[in-house]
Amino acid sequence: MEKANNLSALKGIGHVFLNRWDSTNLSHPLLMTQVHSADVRVIDKMDETQPMVDAWVSREPDLCLTVKTADCAPVLLADADNRVIGAVHAGWKGAFQGVIENAVLEMLKKGAKLNKIRAAVGPCLHLESFEVDTSFKALFPKTEDRFFIAKGENKFLFDFIAYIRHRMERIGIQDIEVIDIDTYTHPDYLSYRQEPDNPARQFSAIWLKK
Repeated sequence: MEKANNLSALKGIGHVFLNRWDSTNLSHPLLMTQVHSADVRVIDKMDETQPMVDAWVSREPDLCLTVKTADCAPVLLADADNRVIGAVHAGWKGAFQGVIENAVLEMLKKGAKLNKIRAAVGPCLHLESFEVDTSFKALFPKTEDRFFIAKGENKFLFDFIAYIRHRMERIGIQDIEVIDIDTYTHPDYLSYRQEPDNPARQFSAIWLKK
């Protein structure tokens, strides 16, 4: 289990980034059917239906907003002063489509202030493990070439974490912490690239305390 220092310092906010073993012990996780979209669900009560979205936003206490990952990035967001939280499943597709920005926009609609939002990025695929080809790189605008490092013919390494940080900083979030764990190389974490046939996922969660 890991925690981000910037979120841990907030009063009234609980959060965890769990590994493959800890995830089975999370109580009452509020789960999504994640589809690598930019869609967000604002929620105010426990829901068993698992909507097809990739981010939660809430200002209700004791809802354990949960994200499932295995190489994608769990992004937890909190404005403790205005008691608004968000949990985002940020795969590269969702991040590219704007799922983080959409979650922040919904937080602002619920009363959060941009300069009060703190963000934490959990264990995910790191630069050295995120190898892509030319067709992947071609999806991104030339202005974002800096997130790619050439690695042989038609091969690149994608700086996924730097890209996620860029998306958040671009909309004005400055307080960002990254948990320095690569899911591909750390045996305690599930990795789709390592185990493509394993349906299990680790959980990350955030909640408002009463």
